[in-house]
Amino acid sequence: MKSLIVSSCVLVLLATLFVLLPRDATLPSALGAADAEACARLDEAEYIGVDGCKKCHFKHWMSWKKTDMAKTFDVLKAGEAKEEKVKAKLDPDKDYTKDASCLECHTTGYGKKGGYPAVVEGKAWTDDEKKRAADMEGVQCESCHGPGSKYSPYKKDNEDYKIDDVLKLGLVHPNKDNCVTCHNESNPTQPKDAKFDYEAYTKDPKKIHVHVPLKKKH
Repeated sequence: MKSLIVSSCVLVLLATLFVLLPRDATLPSALGAADAEACARLDEAEYIGVDGCKKCHFKHWMSWKKTDMAKTFDVLKAGEAKEEKVKAKLDPDKDYTKDASCLECHTTGYGKKGGYPAVVEGKAWTDDEKKRAADMEGVQCESCHGPGSKYSPYKKDNEDYKIDDVLKLGLVHPNKDNCVTCHNESNPTQPKDAKFDYEAYTKDPKKIHVHVPLKKKH
């Protein structure tokens, strides 16, 4: 599943469409130093992988491991999910783990900083990219909650953090919009006339992890 990160930066940039700026105004000065700084931080955010999340969200991680999301990369392998592939008119004996059109929704952070490395024809992966690929298989936490290199350490260093602070650092409150980036008509295993049932999906323990209440209200 692709991450859909609607940050405060996007909202600020959209707002400028309704403001008449001086001809010589620069974007940072128009947005304000704080907004420009927030945008720069988000642009630098990288994916850290599920191991970086489970340290503080172990119960969520244990539940996630049992879901279909955790296994989305495995179904791309030859011989896996044969029945579903046949129904979708896909070759059940073909290895789809190097098919970029599949990897975008079956890995985490595909082609992005810290995420699953992009597959480029004729280009071999470095040792670092090979390791990163193994670490970023499947639809992990950051596919829905955004790359964690900024907000994850901030939360660990600030136990009484405010939710607005971590939202500025890239944390995403997932909703239906996140899901339909992959659960749509381009998904070969989804019937063309089917509508994604967000409510049913998010209540199915086979599809999504349990939601364990946090110790503190932020």
